[in-house]
Amino acid sequence: MAGIGKIHPFAADEVARRWAGGFALAVAVAVAYFLAARLSLRLLMQPEGVAVFWLPAGITSGMLIALGARARWAIVAGAVVGDVLPSLLDGWAAVAVGLCNAAEALIVAGLIQYFFGTTFTLGRLREVLGLLGAAVVATVISGLGAAVAYKLSASLSAPMLTTWLHWVPSDALGIILLAPLIIGLAAAAREPPPRNELLEGSVPLVLLVVMTGIIISLPPEPWETVVPGALVFPMLVWLAVRCRPVFAAAGAFMVSFAIVWTTIFGIGHFGDPRLSVEARILQAQAIITVVTLGSFVLAALFAERRESERRLARANAMLEHERVNKLMNIDAVMAAIAHELAQPLTAISVSIDTASRFLGRTPPDLDEVQATLTRMKGAVQWISDVFDSIRSLFRRPPQLQERIELNQIALQVLDSLSRELRDHEVTVVTELASALPAVNADRRQLQQAIFILINNAIEAMDAVTERPRILRLRTESSGAGAVALSVQDTGPGIDPTQIEKIFDAFVTTKAQGMGLGLAICRMIMERHGGELSASSDGKSGAMFQFVLPI
Repeated sequence: MAGIGKIHPFAADEVARRWAGGFALAVAVAVAYFLAARLSLRLLMQPEGVAVFWLPAGITSGMLIALGARARWAIVAGAVVGDVLPSLLDGWAAVAVGLCNAAEALIVAGLIQYFFGTTFTLGRLREVLGLLGAAVVATVISGLGAAVAYKLSASLSAPMLTTWLHWVPSDALGIILLAPLIIGLAAAAREPPPRNELLEGSVPLVLLVVMTGIIISLPPEPWETVVPGALVFPMLVWLAVRCRPVFAAAGAFMVSFAIVWTTIFGIGHFGDPRLSVEARILQAQAIITVVTLGSFVLAALFAERRESERRLARANAMLEHERVNKLMNIDAVMAAIAHELAQPLTAISVSIDTASRFLGRTPPDLDEVQATLTRMKGAVQWISDVFDSIRSLFRRPPQLQERIELNQIALQVLDSLSRELRDHEVTVVTELASALPAVNADRRQLQQAIFILINNAIEAMDAVTERPRILRLRTESSGAGAVALSVQDTGPGIDPTQIEKIFDAFVTTKAQGMGLGLAICRMIMERHGGELSASSDGKSGAMFQFVLPI
């Protein structure tokens, strides 16, 4: 789309920013991975040489899911550097194991994107269980490669099956322990929780810190640890019931990490020297599994319930709004009819007076009378057309759906708006996925929806003078059975507390707007079985995305 807007002045800067951001991300991942690996390697299963809790697996998997495909290679590069390079002196086996760890994270993120798309969230039970399943599948596969590498290594002699059996729970627990927390924190960064929820969630988190400290400092007798340990669960339930899933993930991480730490360094109940190392490890793994999965499942169930309550409240509000507006709609229809009929009725009245004057002449001017009657006939036809147009507003014609290429439609709409884009000095950046599956849709309605979203973005950036006006149009596959299109601008953004309201009819942020465009877009998407959503930080632009089933 080089002919639309001004692309070249900012393209180089944008590429440079992307490379710099990718490099900084890779360095951050490498440092975090290295530190987590050093901690995990403090406790190894011998003679297999496998860490009991492999925390780096959760770092890479969580970041790949949270940041998406665009950050994939920066994260993988950072993981490889953080894992492989410090172990180069250990031989080629360490390099092979590091590559298995990187492949493991890619498998987890790939499975999540394939089945759930880019809208993965901890607030749906199906997706939480999907993350657990992806962790198991990925660790089973990566464990096979690692077991072969360990077996071929001259320094380790443990059976391959034993190595594999220790690898799978170690990496799976690392993913379950850390990945949900990273995913939740990324979601909270995009959509910060309200201040009251932040304060309410902080209280049980602080109590969890205090309680875990007390548990760690108690003598190792089981009854003196189990009793205060039971007090941890009400706080985890509190977080799941009252707050977003990220708070439950944070609470589960704090408790689980305390167990990991005390097990590794031999502190408290989980470091009891009277128990064998295998018994302490098995006990710690079992409790971490119960705490994390229990917290995530409860958080997802209550998040789904809160979402259902919000939808019900929104539906009730819409019904009330519809009831109140019925009489207003009747008045509006009558006003529209009166407005449309005023001109033809005036023309008929004038024509009658004119015809009367021509008939009153001596002799009557019949040619002028005939011409006047012809104009009256045209005015009557005008009235008929007005009524046909009004009837069409209340008629629901059958939808003519066809197989449509989303990229093609999007480019056609951009081309139709090329003049507006140039006049408003908007730079267009297109990121269209190749080999995108076709969708069944009404061509005119889909064009109308994309036109409204792009035109709204253009108008939103009119007030921007201190930064470039960039419109980013992106298409991508969303899971196994859907495609997505997003329109992102660099305008002033939308107040995050008003995001849901902007899709209501007659709600607008423009001085001369009617507030019908986004309501029409959502209606079109719902009639096609899709979804329309919006996101914004209220400062640096907004993004609208619709997802359509294939």
